[in-house]
Amino acid sequence: MKSYGWLFDPKRCIECSACEAACKQWNQVETGVNVRWRRVLRQESGTFPVVQTTAVSMACNHCENAFCQKVCPARAIWRRDDGIVLIDAERCVGCGQCYVFCPYGAPQLNPTTRKTTKCTMCFDRIEQGLQPACATVCPTGALQWGEWDEIQGKGVDRMPGFHFPRQMQPHVRFVKETWRS
Repeated sequence: MKSYGWLFDPKRCIECSACEAACKQWNQVETGVNVRWRRVLRQESGTFPVVQTTAVSMACNHCENAFCQKVCPARAIWRRDDGIVLIDAERCVGCGQCYVFCPYGAPQLNPTTRKTTKCTMCFDRIEQGLQPACATVCPTGALQWGEWDEIQGKGVDRMPGFHFPRQMQPHVRFVKETWRS
């Protein structure tokens, strides 16, 4: 069975947040409650006076061995055959354990519904033969999506400021090579 993942090139990201907006719009993520399934974050590295900032677009990495799924006492988090990790809102009790154990902050408690939500990798779009909304709007191609078999051999598995618990096997890779137009 196919599984999917993300390929991100931080050198191409211009911090436009188009990926955030597309995700929120397509998935009808409630506004005004600080829930963002995809977030553009700024990572800082180095020591003054040699400091570098890098933008990174983050969402759920649909880990092969998702700790959020393992710690959910309600068994509301499950993994589809294609590797997409989802939350069953009916079963979710809003305890927050999934958030505590996710190093990426992907699961987020919606204070209005008192349920945890997260990136679904736009599985409904994938089932229609489309890419996730966030990947389709990136104007520079910094955020890409595809079959994990093709992506996992590209780039590197970590970058400065990115937590990489090897045992979780997140489905994200980072382009490290110099950008060429």
